[in-house]
Amino acid sequence: MKQTEDNNFLFRFTFIETDREDGFITHYRPKHPPLSAEMTSLFNFLGLRQFDECPEFDFESCYYRTLPYRSHGDTPFDSNTDHAHRCFNAHAGQFPAAIQGLLTANAEIEKVGLTLLPFPKPAERLRNNLTANVLRPAGTARGGASGGALPSKISGLPERFDVAISFAGTERDQAHQLAELARTAGFVVFYDDFYPEQLWGKELVTFFDEIFRKRSRFCVIFISSEYRDRKWTSHEMRSAQARALEEKGKEYILPIRVDDTEVDGMLPTVGYVPIDTGVDKIGELLIRKLRSSS
Repeated sequence: MKQTEDNNFLFRFTFIETDREDGFITHYRPKHPPLSAEMTSLFNFLGLRQFDECPEFDFESCYYRTLPYRSHGDTPFDSNTDHAHRCFNAHAGQFPAAIQGLLTANAEIEKVGLTLLPFPKPAERLRNNLTANVLRPAGTARGGASGGALPSKISGLPERFDVAISFAGTERDQAHQLAELARTAGFVVFYDDFYPEQLWGKELVTFFDEIFRKRSRFCVIFISSEYRDRKWTSHEMRSAQARALEEKGKEYILPIRVDDTEVDGMLPTVGYVPIDTGVDKIGELLIRKLRSSS
């Protein structure tokens, strides 16, 4: 009957008639499946059920909830039809904020050892997310001449990213372009916008340290004054530098110089690529390095 969407989900509204009961169905389809462990647990908490082959989404998986049809008269005003429509109409505007509120509340309560939502423990969630939702399955080839795109559903045993990209918001456009070039060439890239549902509500300090210190072959960093001054980029840099120290001189951090800013811990003798080189050319250099080191 209706459809709408937000940045993370597609929503469909249907009506079903059965021999036992009629009802309104709201369907929830993630734009970037699969969901994180947190979101899966939250959906279960809210009573959403998974439908493996939903006809509303070309028989791909979705989540859904049912509102039974109720009527005590002969006109639409004597039923819950208007209520059902108003509930669905509110999704695009209210659903993200409501989900974020629940996840934020649970994160704050977890800090004192309590729980609000029926989530697995943080360490177990991290392991599940890295295994089932983010990382490449065992047997998936590294990038090469085929240049195949990554599968839409990623599952299997944990393996490393080929490259993680760290940047400040002022360089997001260039970072996104570089990430797309590497991903199109067949490499597994950690770039935050590739995994919005997986990062939503997550305890990011632990998660990003896992990515930038342990799970990537290389880390590309866009060095700028904004990068130096931001809290999250400073955390990513520390994790990457810790990994670089463990590598004992082997290349790990691949810096892109946006301006003349110096960042603590980054020696001036490290080979930089200036942003003026152009993202397309930098992408070619990155792809060659990834292929030569595989």
